[in-house]
Formats: sequence, C-alpha cells, structure tokens
Amino acid sequence: NKTFEQISEVVFDCLKNKLSSQGITLEGSSGYLSKNGISLDFAFDQEAQTLRIENLSVGFPASLAGMNTEKVMGILEKTITDCR
Repeated sequence: NKTFEQISEVVFDCLKNKLSSQGITLEGSSGYLSKNGISLDFAFDQEAQTLRIENLSVGFPASLAGMNTEKVMGILEKTITDCR
C-alpha cells in the first residue's frame, strides 16, 4: 500500500490520461481496477491532494511478462513524476 502526496486534480487527470493510452482506465476518483492480471484499489482525495493505492496484486498474464508489484508501483511513481 502506498499514498502519493501532492497529487493535484491536474496530476491525477494526467495520470488517468497516460494510463488510458495504455488501455488502463481509472473510473472516477476511487474504485477498483483490474486489467491483464494487475489489480488494485485506488482513492484520490482532491482536498488532501493524495492518491492511495491499496491491495495491489499481479497475476497471470502480467506476471508472465516479468511484471510484479514493485514494477507496477515503479511505473505509477514514474508516471506521476512525469505528470508533475
């Protein structure tokens, strides 16, 4: 589980757009995401400017491509940094 700080609505929208271009859609400001064996719960708090990622798991078929929870979190961190 990880909470990203200083996530403005602009940064969150940028993250959603970049993930969408990869075929991953975050619906709304919080919810559950499951795509290609990667699943997680997310919650964006606009007032606190935080994005919480919980219950991240990586299974088939993403695990076959060498993906694991650390890599997925790393991709999220890099994408958020690029959006800032």
